[in-house]
Amino acid sequence: MAETYELICRSGSSHQFSPQSSQLPKAHRSHKTSQSKAAERKQASATAYGLVFGVYQLAMFISAPIYGKIIIVLKPGFLMKTGMLVSGICVILFSFLDYAPPGVPFIALSILVRGVDALGASAFLTASYTTLGCELPDVIGRAMSIVETAFSVGLAIGPVIGGMLYEVGGFSLPFLVVGALLLTGTVVNMFLFTDSDDVPPQSISVRKLLANIDFLIDILAISVCFAMLGFNEATLEPHIRQFHLTPTVIGGIFLISGVVDAVSAPIWGIVSERVPNAQALTFVGGLCFIICFLIVGPVPFLDFQTSLTWVIVAQVLLGFGMAGQIISSLTHGMKHTVQRGFPDEVGTYGLISGLLFSSACLGAFIGPSIGGILIDYAGYKVATAAVVGVETLVTAICGIRLLIRMLRKERTEPNEDQKSIDKA
Repeated sequence: MAETYELICRSGSSHQFSPQSSQLPKAHRSHKTSQSKAAERKQASATAYGLVFGVYQLAMFISAPIYGKIIIVLKPGFLMKTGMLVSGICVILFSFLDYAPPGVPFIALSILVRGVDALGASAFLTASYTTLGCELPDVIGRAMSIVETAFSVGLAIGPVIGGMLYEVGGFSLPFLVVGALLLTGTVVNMFLFTDSDDVPPQSISVRKLLANIDFLIDILAISVCFAMLGFNEATLEPHIRQFHLTPTVIGGIFLISGVVDAVSAPIWGIVSERVPNAQALTFVGGLCFIICFLIVGPVPFLDFQTSLTWVIVAQVLLGFGMAGQIISSLTHGMKHTVQRGFPDEVGTYGLISGLLFSSACLGAFIGPSIGGILIDYAGYKVATAAVVGVETLVTAICGIRLLIRMLRKERTEPNEDQKSIDKA
């Protein structure tokens, strides 16, 4: 729900005075002139409005681990309901910011409302992933794949719905509709979701959880994955302007990765439950990302020209890699932590969810920011080369870890077989 709201806001309302609106598909920018006038009217500079969006991810990044730590006290149900309530109220409040005085008051109020909204969304999402881990540990991969599919559907329809609402009712309507949906969801959860009173005390710390290379790889993979997605979202449209495409085609290109993600997510979920080590799928997802950003530009050291075909192939690989890295990292993070001997309880899943979700928000915050700087000073091709370098490093770390574990297993198994023979 929170992800869908983010996209509706970006496309249907907030982009009307966003200096980054030129990066959105032309199909979602039909009011370019009014957007420019609104930007001047509200005196929202690129830096100021970038901060409005950035504070959302930053607040989530900071708050998610805290929620993961205190979830055993507040309980998942309370966090989920309260988070939805706070987020719904903030979304509705945001609809009235169009009446705020321009300049500093408008920017300050926007940052405040967005920041509090992020705290509510972070509480809701942390509690949701914690509940999935606790209630569905045996099918966690499939559960995560359903969530990922829902996210992708929201990613696809959010801009469309937001644009339609903006056309009908202007700035306020998208926020009022989404806020009403969140408040309705809060009421429904009050009747359907109840917490158990016997929540055991938390027996692990963040330090113990992070003292494992495999869990750190999961965190790193998710963070870089969301950074790659943010980079693509912020930089692809300016890159494909050279093809002089129609608004419909541009919008379709942006939908490709979401559709592929939604279709492939259930497959990744099933496979991640059945393979001995789900990090092998993280490695495969990383390879998809590397190939994607090698060819989308292409990078300077590849000797072929940019074409629409390569861009489309790259978006397919992006969606496939996105589903693979997100689902396998989340699944492995939860399953492997319990396999390490940590208690199978709310406190454990709360910390895992908080840390993994926090790493995703960090990546979503860094990706577009660094990507924009690279585009401004180095150009798209060099920027994609830098992205390839980062993803290659992360994928190599994952591959080396998989190889080390495989070699250790091969050395251990003969010793165990010999012990069995000796006992016999």
